Amino acid sequence: MKLTVAGLRTFLPGLSDDATVFRNALDESGLEVKNIEADGPRTSVTLEFLANRGDHRSYSGIARELAARLGLPLSDVAVDPLVVGPDGPSATVSTAHCLAYTLTPLEVLDANAALPADTVERLTTSGLHRGLAVVDAAEAAGLELGQPVQVYDAAKVLGAVEVRTSRAGETFTMPGEETARPLPEGTPVVADEEKILSVASVIGSELAGVTAETRRVLLESAAFDPVAVRLAATALGVSTPASQRFERGADPTAVHTGAGRALHLLGESKAAVRTSSTSEPQRWNDTLPVLSVDPARASALLGIALDSADIAERLAAYGFRAVDADRFEVPGARIWDVRETEDLYEELARHIGFDALPAAPLPASTGAVLTPRETLVRTVGDTLVGFGFMETFTDGFYSKETLKVLSPADGHPLAAHVGIANAEDRRYSVLKNNCLAQAVAAVGANLRFKQERIRLFEVTQVFQPDVSAANGLCRERPVLWAIASGRREEGLWSGASAPVDYFFLRGVAEEAALRCGVGLTVERLPQTHPLADFLHPHRSALLLVDGAPAGVCGEVHPDVRHRAGLGGRRPVYLEFDFDVWTVRTARAATAPFREDPAVERMLDFVMPRAVSNDQVRGVLREAAPEWVRSVEVADVFLPDRGDPGRRSVTYLLRFDSEPTRPVEEFNAVLDHLVQTVTDRFGPEGVHLRT
Repeated sequence: MKLTVAGLRTFLPGLSDDATVFRNALDESGLEVKNIEADGPRTSVTLEFLANRGDHRSYSGIARELAARLGLPLSDVAVDPLVVGPDGPSATVSTAHCLAYTLTPLEVLDANAALPADTVERLTTSGLHRGLAVVDAAEAAGLELGQPVQVYDAAKVLGAVEVRTSRAGETFTMPGEETARPLPEGTPVVADEEKILSVASVIGSELAGVTAETRRVLLESAAFDPVAVRLAATALGVSTPASQRFERGADPTAVHTGAGRALHLLGESKAAVRTSSTSEPQRWNDTLPVLSVDPARASALLGIALDSADIAERLAAYGFRAVDADRFEVPGARIWDVRETEDLYEELARHIGFDALPAAPLPASTGAVLTPRETLVRTVGDTLVGFGFMETFTDGFYSKETLKVLSPADGHPLAAHVGIANAEDRRYSVLKNNCLAQAVAAVGANLRFKQERIRLFEVTQVFQPDVSAANGLCRERPVLWAIASGRREEGLWSGASAPVDYFFLRGVAEEAALRCGVGLTVERLPQTHPLADFLHPHRSALLLVDGAPAGVCGEVHPDVRHRAGLGGRRPVYLEFDFDVWTVRTARAATAPFREDPAVERMLDFVMPRAVSNDQVRGVLREAAPEWVRSVEVADVFLPDRGDPGRRSVTYLLRFDSEPTRPVEEFNAVLDHLVQTVTDRFGPEGVHLRT
């Protein structure tokens, strides 16, 4: 936000011309100074505001911060009082989202009348000057005092005004647009008997906008629930000065002040006059919160001796009124961000100055021994980092829009979620039941920033609906997921390397298993697995740790890639179930080095898709005598391209060469192994290749 120093001096007459003093005071108040443009009387400053401080988005709010830091007196601008009476415009409020509401009728005397020069200068610097006196006066009230004011062309308002929530199927016409936009049901709006006049505290409609021909105006000053305003602005995809203030929490006690400031500017410039009383169908009648401060606790926390009088003086500088000993009333502009006593301690720290607080070394200890889960996370995480993966963080919530990249059918395990009944934001309306959707979205986000080589991982939780769970709602499952896309290596002299694929990520899983000291095997991913429909059917596998299902690995399904807009990229996905994985402190002993060479023989089996290489290898290993050192897959050949699952797999068997055995004994073992595999898998189509 860009403000003029002259404009701040209207509220703070004693403000120094010294830019260094000015900037230091802003920095010490927690307001980031992005830029200062020195131009004599037109010097301006651009600020970056705190996310939760709506009161900062005005000249009066910034002036109060500077007054507290510099010990200067504040000055108020002129405000005309509102006269509330029964002859005001017909208006009602029927939603709890509206905290306070006033509506004042005006007659326009001169649409192009000039507002005071200093007001115009402030509006121009902030990019809010429109050239219509009524509109500019409303903008000035928000800019100067932080209370946004809305104006409507009264001739375009049909019947009574009602503040309500939008109904199913209602639409809203944005300023400058001819086509109406759909409006989510339940959005707070201001409407007449025919149409919506504005989305409350966000933006006015084209259908009720003030023009140079407008002769009668309805001037609205109101306060709305900040969460409702934020949801409405997000639904429309807009951000306005009003929404930026209201979604951070406007002052419900300042409704009269905002309207009064606009009325004063219009009266002073002879641009418009009131034609009747103000209607006030909703008055904010709640009491301001009161918080207690413990001087001893404040002194210990901040490291500075503070007594009750000192605390009262410092808090008064920010508008906190002492109601009795060590108890303070929170001003209306701060009720949204000052909720507990610790917030008052923060105000004291800001007034003292963070740099002025005494420094103290942090307490140190030897730390605690890592838990088994922490050891597992560190072991697997370090393995992934070694392969070039970077840790990322996603939300535990998402909207069902996020799941559209998977589009599970009705009845699919991933179609069921635990919903959030009172979600403040529709983007976080359900607990996530999988990580693949967010992983694919992360790839898409990186691609939009021209980042082609992507390797991400996260340790998180998924929430699977299960009424039999201990909490009666869902089962929480700890998982690690990783996703990779792009080239395996970069900057090779030999040229571009091959892209990552299923085998690359399977190698990562095998390395993690080796470091954890567990046995990892793979099987064909069963169609009943929740992720089977979203991974490539011929480039995916079920991971097993010591024979128990412990995760998946596979290339993202082409349909998912298409819905995510990934083009020709083929990301591969890995997921570990951390309830199954573990780290063994006692690792399996490495086989001793053998000086005697092994006797090698090979068996070649033709196998259908339903039987995995590891299944056959396991049967061979179990049926082989002790003097068979190892059984390994040596080669895989696809004899029939029309049936990609059918293949010829060559197994290499290594036999002890000592003591010496006749060739007949080796052949007898091979015949036994062939017969065992045929008996076990023959009915499924496995046979020795001849």
